[in-house]
Amino acid sequence: MTGAGDPGHHGDVEARGARLDLAVNVAVAQPPAFVAEAIVREVPRLAAYPDPTAATETLAAELGVPAGCVLLTNGSAEAFTLVARLRPWREPLVVEPQFTEPAEALRHAGTPATAHLLDPATGWAVDGASVPAAADLVVVGNPTNPTSRLHPREQILRLVDTATTPDDRVLLVDEAFLDVSTDPAQTVVPDAACRTAGDRTILVTGSLTKTFGLAGLRAGYVVGPEREIDRLRRLQPHWSVNALALAAVLTVCTPRGRDFRDEQRARLRANASHLAATLRACGLHVPVDPDGPFVLAQHPRAASLREGLRATGIAVRRADTFWGLDDTWLRFAARDSGPVDELAAGIRQIEEEIR
Repeated sequence: MTGAGDPGHHGDVEARGARLDLAVNVAVAQPPAFVAEAIVREVPRLAAYPDPTAATETLAAELGVPAGCVLLTNGSAEAFTLVARLRPWREPLVVEPQFTEPAEALRHAGTPATAHLLDPATGWAVDGASVPAAADLVVVGNPTNPTSRLHPREQILRLVDTATTPDDRVLLVDEAFLDVSTDPAQTVVPDAACRTAGDRTILVTGSLTKTFGLAGLRAGYVVGPEREIDRLRRLQPHWSVNALALAAVLTVCTPRGRDFRDEQRARLRANASHLAATLRACGLHVPVDPDGPFVLAQHPRAASLREGLRATGIAVRRADTFWGLDDTWLRFAARDSGPVDELAAGIRQIEEEIR
C-alpha cells in the first residue's frame, strides 16, 4: 500500500519559513477584522473560566439543529480523538485517501483502522456497497482532503446503510471544508442531528478555523444525536474550548460572518478552478476538477519539483503521507492568481532544470 509514510506530517511543517505558502489550506492569511476585534474584546474577561453555552446555542442555530446535538471542540482534531475513544471499536475503517488525523486518533486509542482505498480511476468516487458490512465505524471526508472530491449526500448516506444490523455502525463525516466547497448543500448535518434510538448513528465534524483564518485558535465542533454528543462531552476535558475561541464562534455566526463565508466560497472556487487549469497547462495531471479549496495533482518527478520550489521559497504539500498516494502526488492550496502565476513560473523553471 502506498502513502502514509509519515501520517503525522501536515502542511504547516512545509509552510514554515516559506515566502509563498501553497501547503496549508487556511483561506486567509489572518482573521477578518471583525473577528479579530471580537477576540480582542474578550481579553479583559480571560480571568473567568470559559462557558461554552452561548456559543454552542448560537452555532446550533446557525447549523439548524438542537443545541444538545452540538459539541464545541478544540478544532476538529479533538473531535476525532473523542470519537476514537467513544466506543471499543471492533473494526473501524477510514475511507482513503483522507486527512490523516482520524486514523491517527484511532491508532493512539488502541484500535487501528483499516484503510478502504478509493480508486483514482473513478475520481475517488465513494461506493457504499464496497464497504465491508462488519465495519462498525466508517470515516470519510466531504469534500475529501487531499483529493478535493465532493461526494453526493446520497452516496455519503449509503455508507451507513450497509452495516450488518441497524445499530452496528457509526458514520463519521469530516466536513471541515464543506462551507467553501462547490455545493455546501451536500451536508449531512441534519441527518446526524435527527437520528434517534434504534437508528444508525451519524456524526459530523466541522471547523471554523479554515475559512476565517483561525488555525492558531482552534475552533471546531461535532454534530450528532444527543445521546452520542452527551457521551463525547463526558470524554472531553473541562474547559477544552477557550474563551477567545468561543468569542470567535459567536462572531462568525452573524450576518457579517455569513457574508464573509460566502465571499470566501466564491473566491476559493474561482481560485481552485484557475489553479487546476494552471497546473494542467504546466503538464501536471489533475484527475478531478476540485470541489474544495485545494487541488491534488500528479507529476512523475513531484519530489524534485517540491524541493525545487521550496528552494525558491514556495511551499507545496507532499501527498505521499496520505494512504493510497505515492511520491508522485502534490497538493496545492487554492491561492489568488498572483501566487499561482508565480507558482507556474517556478514549475516551468524547475522543469527545465530537471529534464
